[in-house]
Amino acid sequence: MTQKTKKQKKAKGEKVKIFVISGPGGVGKTTLINKLFCEKNIMDSCIKGITITTRPQRQKEKDGKDYFFIDKEEFTRLKKKKFFLESQEVLDNYYGTPRIFYNLAKVKNKSLVLCIDVKGGLYLKRSFKPAKIITVFIAAPTEKELYQRMKKREESKGVMKKRVELAKKEAQFSKEYDFVITNKNLKVTLKQLQEIIFSEH
Repeated sequence: MTQKTKKQKKAKGEKVKIFVISGPGGVGKTTLINKLFCEKNIMDSCIKGITITTRPQRQKEKDGKDYFFIDKEEFTRLKKKKFFLESQEVLDNYYGTPRIFYNLAKVKNKSLVLCIDVKGGLYLKRSFKPAKIITVFIAAPTEKELYQRMKKREESKGVMKKRVELAKKEAQFSKEYDFVITNKNLKVTLKQLQEIIFSEH
């Protein structure tokens, strides 16, 4: 291997950044990410990481697009094999980011966009150099608005109550994120998110 080839290999993947998008359930994170990756300029420069989860699949969700849905036994097996870049337990379910998306981003020299929970987001922020990771917290305009959005989901009152309590806890950590966007209007929020990605990318 020549010295030039070594330098080229070292340079490849150096520009890769990780964009972590977090926020309470029902705030519109998944919708934002899906719309974000409808934009050609985003698709040309970024890769979307898809979370693996053990929670039940919702009616409008697509396996392999919104999440990968597996059982807890399989999740535990993958975790033991160090398959995940990060993994967390949230409301009695497991969530994990497959390491393969980060490896793919390095190979393609693109940035990685992740939609993950607050615990996972802060874990990654501690794990990577500050210049390597950018964290964005998506907030709801009001607690009442967030609750109304949550009510549209097909979940029991018990689960809803837990999600509201979790949302309050997660909001306290928003100050640890690099950016906070209040999702009052989807188009405006999407534009703000794009601006952050391009300015940091």
